[in-house]
Amino acid sequence: MKRMSTKSIDCELIANDLNEPISIQLNEEQNALFVLTNHQLTRIDLNKKEDNIELVYQHKRKLEEEDEEYSQGESDEENRVEDPFEDSEPSTDDDEDKITNRRNWRRYGYRIYQLDNPCSILYLHESNQFIVLNEGVISFLAIELENNRPFVQRASKNIFCYDYDIFKSNDTTRQSIQPWSITTTSIKDYFIFSLLDKSELYSLDMRNENIQIEKFTSTNINYCPYLLFYHQSNQIFIYDSTQIVVASIDDKTSSKIDFPFIEQGKGISTMTIDKSGLIYILSDSIIYKCNYQELKLNLIECLGKLNVTMNSSQMIVKNQGYEFYISNFQTSSVYRFQA
Repeated sequence: MKRMSTKSIDCELIANDLNEPISIQLNEEQNALFVLTNHQLTRIDLNKKEDNIELVYQHKRKLEEEDEEYSQGESDEENRVEDPFEDSEPSTDDDEDKITNRRNWRRYGYRIYQLDNPCSILYLHESNQFIVLNEGVISFLAIELENNRPFVQRASKNIFCYDYDIFKSNDTTRQSIQPWSITTTSIKDYFIFSLLDKSELYSLDMRNENIQIEKFTSTNINYCPYLLFYHQSNQIFIYDSTQIVVASIDDKTSSKIDFPFIEQGKGISTMTIDKSGLIYILSDSIIYKCNYQELKLNLIECLGKLNVTMNSSQMIVKNQGYEFYISNFQTSSVYRFQA
């Protein structure tokens, strides 16, 4: 094991004023970072230093597509006035951005793509799709550039959690279902996801036309369990700020993982895994590089301490652990650093 490093890691600010970045994903083919913010998706062009941020938009759908589309955000009242270029608006408390969004929808047939209380996104590079976890809904959508502006392509595919018996309550009160984190597995079209305030994990099986959601397993992490797939051992890492649990895809058993190199009382801010299976943990602004063997994370080296304090962050790694991207919820910023 190498000696602990105390070097400072410089973080490059690549975007700010993002309105609470919740989750980030990297599309390496486009060299673009997608950021889930408060009810919106944002694309950051990593090839540019300036004018590199663009919100994701949607087109107005034809009537025959409405059955498939999940209407999120404001209603489609594009026929409120006869002249689409008439600027009169009803008296509301809406800000200028919302008014402009309505006018674009009415005049030009597009608007900012709105999400309903989203928590997380996951990019599927094999199918060039995103999974977006909304309140009660899991959405699959594709995003492509049109005249250098990102648009959701076609109607998104939506899975409504309330349609499945496992989420139906025996009483008349409809319980809130908030998917929180989702991961791929070694099985194509078979995913595992967690809920905001539940210890249970659920499988989403899309291998057949009849999509199924079933309970996968339970852990002792009861609130905000984050998921990462570790393909080297066909297991899932489940973690919160204080503990890490691993669950087997094969037999669904789960066990707690030791990580003795992190100082007692210092929580886990975020984790990520590179393509070779090396694991990176952010704790107290320090990046730890580890490998995983027999229910234990073994420290390879401490990469250093970030020169920016990160709060409520998500971190992803590009290539073989040389370049990282990290969001900072409290400062509404996204950074890049190399280690």
